[in-house]
This record gives sequence, C-alpha cells and structure tokens, in this order.
Amino acid sequence: MLRPLSRALMIAALSLTYVAWHGHWNDAFAKKHGGDDDSDDDSGDDDSGGDDSGDDGGDKGDSDDSDDGDDDADKDQPPVTAGGMFTLKTYPVSEIQRPLTLSQGITQARLGLGTDISAKGAFGTGGLSIEGAYGYKDNFELIGGFTNAYNMRAYSVYFGFEGALAYDLFDIRIAADLHRSAIPLYSNYCSPVTATDMANPMDPTMCGASGAAIVNLPNGNYHAGDPQFSVDIGFPFRYAIKPEIAIVALQTLMRIDFNSAARDHVLPFQDELTFTDPMTGMETMLPITKYRAVSNGAKPDLIPSIGIATNPIPQLSLVILAQLIIPDFDTSAGAFQVPVTARIEASPTQQFDVGLAFTLLNVKPPDPQSPIDNRFITAYVQARFGK
Repeated sequence: MLRPLSRALMIAALSLTYVAWHGHWNDAFAKKHGGDDDSDDDSGDDDSGGDDSGDDGGDKGDSDDSDDGDDDADKDQPPVTAGGMFTLKTYPVSEIQRPLTLSQGITQARLGLGTDISAKGAFGTGGLSIEGAYGYKDNFELIGGFTNAYNMRAYSVYFGFEGALAYDLFDIRIAADLHRSAIPLYSNYCSPVTATDMANPMDPTMCGASGAAIVNLPNGNYHAGDPQFSVDIGFPFRYAIKPEIAIVALQTLMRIDFNSAARDHVLPFQDELTFTDPMTGMETMLPITKYRAVSNGAKPDLIPSIGIATNPIPQLSLVILAQLIIPDFDTSAGAFQVPVTARIEASPTQQFDVGLAFTLLNVKPPDPQSPIDNRFITAYVQARFGK
C-alpha cells in the first residue's frame, strides 16, 4: 500500500513543480510583452509631439537612416518569432537549432520500421512503430506512441508530456508506459566454429575443431516477457558546445514501476557440462555460463541516458546516444544493460525528415557474448504540419 502511495506522491510532486514553474514562466513572458506594448505607446506619443514641432525634411532623413539600419539588423537575425519560438515556415532544418519542445500548434508524426540484425537472428523478426508529438504551448508538448519489436514480443505504449524548465535548454518529461521486453533464447555453440559442428552441441566432442569449447549464446529466437506498467521520468537537456555540436542527456532518468514482471531480462549463472571423454573414458565436467529469465520487481529502475549530436551540414544530423539500465536500482545484481544507438537523419525540408537508427542492445554483455552480437536497425520518416 505504501509503495503505490509513495510513487503517486512523487509523480504528483513533480507535476505540481512543473505547473508552478510553467505558470511563473508565462507570467514573466506576459509582463515582458506587456511592457513592450507600453513602451510602444509612449514612443508613439513622443513621435507625435516631434512631428508638430520638428522639420519635415529632418524627419525624412532620420527615417531613411533608420530604415537602412533595420535592414542591416534583419539580415543578422535568425528567422524566429518573439522569444525564440519557431513557426512551421521558420522551423530549422538543422536539428541542433530546433527547440526541445515543438512550438504551439505544430504536430510531428513519425513512422518507423525495424528488424533484428543480430549475429544469429538477422532479419528473422521485425516491428512497426508509430509516434507523435503536439505543441500545446510554445514550451509544452504532448507526446505518445506505440512501438514494438521482435514480432510483437516486445512493445511499448506510452503517453505523457514534456515541458520547458529553462526554454530550449532543460525540460521535464513524464510519460505513462505500458511495456514488456523480449526474452532471448539461448543455445550451445562451438568455439571456434567449423562447418561440421552439430546443432546445439552438448559437449566439446560434438565439435569439429580439436580442443573446442562450448559457449551459450542467443540463438535468434525470442519469448515474450511479462507486461509492466510504469511512469518514466526524464529531464531532457541539450547544451551546444559549438553551433554544430551539442551534448544531449537525461531523455530518461528513472522508471517508477507499479507492478512486477516475472520475466523481464536475463542474468547469467554458472552451470556444468558433464560428458565422457573419448580419449580417457572418464566422466568429465566443464563449467559453462548459461542464462535464465529473471523478474523486475515493483521498484524504480535507473535508466539515465547521455549522448552527443552534431550537424556537419544543416541538412544532416548524427547522434550517438547511450543509456544505462539498472533494474530495481540493484547495482549488485550484475544486470547492467548499456544499449547504444547511432542515428543518422537527413532533413531535405523543414517539414520532413528521414533517418536510420542502428542499436547495439548491450555493449557490456556478460562473457562470452560480444558487444556487437545483438543488434537492431530501424528506418523511419517523420513529418511536421500545422501553423
């Protein structure tokens, strides 16, 4: 009873903090522009008085000089609206120059198609994703989507919001997420591999190479894990080191789970292979690392992310993003997962992007797995429309 209550209080506190800050930001924004209006009115009165007492020729000369100065200044200004808010027509082609949240009235839709390209299961499974975002205010957007992989054995359905705490620098992101993961299945393989190896060998005598070892690796097949309902919390941050290079971080920070999943991820355990040595006729036992599906409890998970984004040219962006996943905040369980995604995106216009995302599912796997063995690739298109 206390756990769900504590989670609800935490989420409510974060939401109220954002709402309070959001209101403060809007008040400051309104006062700023209200002051500008008053200033405009006063300057208008002054101009009127000047016209009555001044010389027409002098006024004309001053006006011409002012217009020339305005033209020069306009050339140096970026094509944005007041306060740095973009419209659809002025939306930047360069990804680093785009705001963290969509401007008011702009909708972005994204369609992606992905497939497994792992060492043992390349192109055996796939998935479709549909995601969207809507700029409810210039500094507040609604987000939602449905993603899946491995023929629906893994999926995520989420909905939430992202709002600016410091516009175009630091946001808060909260999303409710119903999800489950795919559980990889494992088989035995000979190491080194030869053409005469038997399928799923149970001992080294079934391998073609002399002195071969048996390793337990993902075989390209998956089972569905158990569904879990969570609330993801992040504080998206972007800092431009240079106009074409930026650090991006904390798209996600933690996940608050509301139920446990009996099968969520795999952990290694030590086992033994027992076989009769044909040379000696004696029974021999060899250690082997195997894997089993384990649970994710109804406790928060740590899921921080960090990466770097660059625009070598405005129409092309490259992003490398890494995430650390620690289920149940248990740093002693050895269940660290570090997925890394490299994304390349082309933006031929302000309203349209096409990209390719390549993901290494875990660059720090337990031995004897390789960091590059488990891979996934997604091709996507996204479009923006609105005002």
